[in-house]
Amino acid sequence: MVRKKKQVEIELKLRLPSAEAEKEITAKIREGGYSLKELESLTNTDIYLDTFDWLLFKKQLTLRYRMTNGKAVYTVKSLSEIADGIARRRETEIKVSAPVAIPADCPVPEIKEIITPLIYPRRLLEQILIRTQRRRYRVISPEGAVFELCFDSAGFSLRGMHKPKRVPRLQEMEAEMIRGDVQALEAFAALLQKEFNYPPSPSSKLETAMEKLKVKIPSKKPPENLKVLPADRMDLALRKIIAGQLNWFCENLPGVKLDVDTEFVHQARVATRRMRSALLLFREAIPPALCDYLRDELQWLGEILGAVRDLDVFLLNLPQFKMNINRFPKKRKIIIAEWIEMHRRAPLKDLIQTLESSRYANLERRLRAFIESPAPQRPCAPLALKTVEEAAPAIIRKHLDAVIAQGLTVIGHPQLKEFHRLRINMKRLRYACEFVASAYGGDLDLFIEQTVDIQDCLGEIQDTVFTRDFIDYLFANWSSKLVDPEIIFILGEIYQLQTTIERQRRESFGKIWEKFSAEEHVKQMLEILFTKK
Repeated sequence: MVRKKKQVEIELKLRLPSAEAEKEITAKIREGGYSLKELESLTNTDIYLDTFDWLLFKKQLTLRYRMTNGKAVYTVKSLSEIADGIARRRETEIKVSAPVAIPADCPVPEIKEIITPLIYPRRLLEQILIRTQRRRYRVISPEGAVFELCFDSAGFSLRGMHKPKRVPRLQEMEAEMIRGDVQALEAFAALLQKEFNYPPSPSSKLETAMEKLKVKIPSKKPPENLKVLPADRMDLALRKIIAGQLNWFCENLPGVKLDVDTEFVHQARVATRRMRSALLLFREAIPPALCDYLRDELQWLGEILGAVRDLDVFLLNLPQFKMNINRFPKKRKIIIAEWIEMHRRAPLKDLIQTLESSRYANLERRLRAFIESPAPQRPCAPLALKTVEEAAPAIIRKHLDAVIAQGLTVIGHPQLKEFHRLRINMKRLRYACEFVASAYGGDLDLFIEQTVDIQDCLGEIQDTVFTRDFIDYLFANWSSKLVDPEIIFILGEIYQLQTTIERQRRESFGKIWEKFSAEEHVKQMLEILFTKK
């Protein structure tokens, strides 16, 4: 593996009307006193990698796997604004000794060190392929600055989970600074601008590809038309909430069925849970029979998703277990992971069959019928005609009171079942706030963040409960079988580790809870809810 690192890439990028512009530009450059030497033409095949929800792109980074004449290189590059066609980007570029069969399984430690903290536990997926035919020149300016001048004809296509699509090719010129001062590149740009007035290329090839291919970055945030407003009737607000969550659920279904990343199951399960919670929180806004049917069916679906997700959490936690257990060799970790994967196959198969069943199809049809049906002029549901600003404060106050009361119970009787009840109450409070947050501007954001802190702590406690129950199940399953004693020892160590984790989380809970339940904090929350805008 050969390492090649650049701190900053500086280049001029111009959009060209056609491939014929190359002859005119090279002629003008020579007239301007520049020397040109034609270099070997190349064909670059670039695969851009990111998570399903484009986490790297959202954090202003791109990861590219490039094949050129049989040679492979990974490049991490920052996105940046382009001023007058000149881009300045930080990049790390590392060549690999041989082509990689599955580029998303990046084998380069230096690249993984940069990427993993930003995306874990998500996995990389192939997103876009760009194939560029590149004609190259070495250019020396009158001042002695050296550039690499490239004329690119680029074609774009979608990869991975996207549907195939064709778009027109991009014609572009790039001049990358190799040696010299940036002023030399600016002078070079001025020469071309004066003669041709070609527009600067406003974005990277990836950004251009995303624009041309109309790539939609998944987002849990509702679009403008689904944001809950203060004056919305509650039955309309509930329709908006269910629509946003159902859209997010359906966006994750292809990934669930292909099983390319555990995050798809997680996000689908969260969307299901949120829909069910919305129906519980605002149940008096729609007819009881419809509400009960949808909640019951969503609970059924959520339980099937949960059977897969619980095992995924165990697998995701294996690296942490290994760090905390001395006798945990890599070979044993692989064996344990394979055992979990084996147990995961059955619930995953059940999940996929469920998503292809007539029962699920009927649930989705009923959800869409509810979303798309107009709100009745004379509804029977008592909460339907109330506006969000009228109804939401009382609903949130009710669940805030329930959380405070259950928190006091936990402090007085810190039993696991009480922690679990508090977790359920906290989720309902958090969801209630998130569902109507757009009606309060950003006033609820800080409060929601604090509910997340407590919920995360409670969730980690609950994870220890599942892990111990699952290990008990494995031990019972192995009671009459020959099993490697070291694996049994390691699982026993994991079991004991759960007790330690649970104790630590209980201790940290007390500090988080004290801050959350402080009288001044609760008072501020109530002022936000009950102060008329």
